Amino acid sequence: MKWYYLVGITIAVMVITLFIRIPLPSKGYFNFGDVAVVFSGLFLGFKGGALAGGIGSALADILGGFPLFAPLTLIAKGLEGLLSGLAKDKTGFRFFLFPALGVLVMVAVYFAGETLMPQIGIGGALAELPANLIQAGGGYAGGIILSRLIKL
Repeated sequence: MKWYYLVGITIAVMVITLFIRIPLPSKGYFNFGDVAVVFSGLFLGFKGGALAGGIGSALADILGGFPLFAPLTLIAKGLEGLLSGLAKDKTGFRFFLFPALGVLVMVAVYFAGETLMPQIGIGGALAELPANLIQAGGGYAGGIILSRLIKL
């Protein structure tokens, strides 16, 4: 993995995450950054996906006014990028399986983390769950499509 790909994709993850944000009940936001996180794993592999996905998304939280979420985001999106990256250069079922696991783990980490946050709790985590699942599905589909387009 070339370092400039890692830096460029980390910046792309951050910018795409900041581009369109829709506020959610728990004070978080819906965004399209998961497309870039899944793509980062598929393009860079598990190490690069973990770094670009986690760091780029956490930086977006910090710069976008949600620093409270940054540590949780670093873990959730880092794992999403890592698991998506296990599909790099794979074909068939495994190419689709690992990113699917990645987005599901991301949703699970956010849910668990938000339930432990006093200002959010179980009620806020439950309220945010549908939006997180929709965001995960869009990130999964978009990341796979983008990775296929880039390989053309």
